[in-house]
Amino acid sequence: MNAILTADQLRSAVPSAFAVSPWERMSDRYKMVPTCEVVDILGGQGYRPVRAMQSSSRIEGKGAFARHMIRFRHDEHLGPIVIGTEVPELVLTNSHDGSSAYRFMAGIFRLVCSNGLTVQSADFGSIGVRHSGGADFRKRIEDATFGIAAGLPRTVARIEEWKQIELKPAHREAFAAAALELREVKQVEPGRMLAVRRAEDRKPDLWTTANVIQENLIKGGLPGRASTGRRSTTRPVKSVGEDLRLNKALWVLTEKLAAIVS
Repeated sequence: MNAILTADQLRSAVPSAFAVSPWERMSDRYKMVPTCEVVDILGGQGYRPVRAMQSSSRIEGKGAFARHMIRFRHDEHLGPIVIGTEVPELVLTNSHDGSSAYRFMAGIFRLVCSNGLTVQSADFGSIGVRHSGGADFRKRIEDATFGIAAGLPRTVARIEEWKQIELKPAHREAFAAAALELREVKQVEPGRMLAVRRAEDRKPDLWTTANVIQENLIKGGLPGRASTGRRSTTRPVKSVGEDLRLNKALWVLTEKLAAIVS
């Protein structure tokens, strides 16, 4: 899980990051700065791409410019990781179709749950950089990176607090039910959201529970029944926008529950 993505692997995972011109319907006011150039800027600061995904598009010809997400890890966090350890990441999203600006967020990677949570709350937030080009573009990217990195120690400290909060069965069931509403999946029983996929996740603390729910929410594969009685299975989340929405909402839910039970 420490492997740095090569240029070829990155191009395969997020081809829109290598677009050399914007989507044809963009106005002349749009200043094109390819994501691959930002990857190089971040590389100069010691951040290496480790995971990437791209949304699809139903509009013909737009897929090559669609929204994409790249997760970076700093050189100091590229060593061996102990199971159960959290590693801070820098999350970058962008598109070249006008649907989003460059946006930087904090992320957390947990070795036994490879999806990774995206941190978004009143305390940590995110930083956007508009597609305006200019001589100061590099500095704005660097400033955004430093701004997110400065909040990472607080993120890690909060996680350590959550590990010390033991949830009662009623709390865990309420957490699962609230998280399930985020995807508006009616055919799955809330208890399914608490199904563990590995022995390490059997602990009842808040942080472990949040990771179990997050993995089930994002990866899908939960069995259920539609209103017609037909068996069904939840699908994995493959959209960048939906992945971010669910992760950020789940982080806020975890914060709220921590405030209630602690």
